[in-house]
Amino acid sequence: MAIEDVPDATVQEDGDLVVRTVAASMCGSDLYLFNGEVEALVAPGHTTLGHEICGEVVEVGRGVGRFRVGDRVTFPYSVSCGRCVSCRAGQTAHCLTTGKAIYGFGTAFGDLGGSHAEYVRVPRADDHLEAVPEEFADDVVPFLSCNLPAAVIAVGAADIGPADSVAMVGCGPTGLLALDLVRRRTAGTVFAFDPVASRREAAEKLGAVAVDPGDQSAVAAVVEQTDGVGVHRVVEFAGRGAGFDLAIALARPGGKVSGGGVYLEPDHPTSLYDLYFKNLTLELNGFANAKVAQWEAMRLVRAGVIDPTAVLTHRVRLDDLPEAAVRFAEREPGFLKMLITP
Repeated sequence: MAIEDVPDATVQEDGDLVVRTVAASMCGSDLYLFNGEVEALVAPGHTTLGHEICGEVVEVGRGVGRFRVGDRVTFPYSVSCGRCVSCRAGQTAHCLTTGKAIYGFGTAFGDLGGSHAEYVRVPRADDHLEAVPEEFADDVVPFLSCNLPAAVIAVGAADIGPADSVAMVGCGPTGLLALDLVRRRTAGTVFAFDPVASRREAAEKLGAVAVDPGDQSAVAAVVEQTDGVGVHRVVEFAGRGAGFDLAIALARPGGKVSGGGVYLEPDHPTSLYDLYFKNLTLELNGFANAKVAQWEAMRLVRAGVIDPTAVLTHRVRLDDLPEAAVRFAEREPGFLKMLITP
């Protein structure tokens, strides 16, 4: 990653507008690109990362009707039209009109600039851009692009009962937001798995029983504590094959696994035998339809149900992002989420 001077974003089509980035952040899914794991998506010297933002409108195309210069806005990480077959079914991340375009996620997903820049072009603004409530602080707003809607979707899909035992696999920023929501849904035991000690400590503060997945006896211990059969529900935000395998191992027969992690490992082997023999229900929402959950995310923040900035541990300037991104990628102890300002 490097910081370079590039031409400012401009309106290219009537439905476009341009926002000035007030604050942005870095998502765990960005690490696939940052770490070079999906090199086919990245054009060096061209691709700008970032899909989480608080922005101010600075230029408006003549076809835009909902926004004016000076408006404070955020976008869901993917661009959607709201009218195609997929969007009408609530699958806004699979918009047929935009071809699943994602801000800052490389050439294969629309080749759009990302929020790790001073200015960002927003296509089809009237269709998916969201106005930000005045009372929301700048550091809250980037969580509405991806993290909090993703947590809302995954926890809702888990269908957690008031006495269910739950395992949270992956306690990064989104996993901890999801864990906060999970604890409000059940009085049952909630186990939180993460290899990073500081993240396990954060999970314990939210009332979970922290477990190190590196402990080879961890799964057996959880199974023993849950009637010898495993947990009722698993919410997964690890986003890696090993995390998925752990989720399947923890679920009891007839249980449900709600996956919110981003999987870009096409060759990871999965045991159909385990899925079948346990009668599991599996619902993956890592390619989250963030647009449809933004409103609920805003309601949770406004009502004081959740404060997403609780996982915000670092604040950096854009010029310092390359070094900070390395620390984030290496899971430096105590490093959960950073706010990036120009």
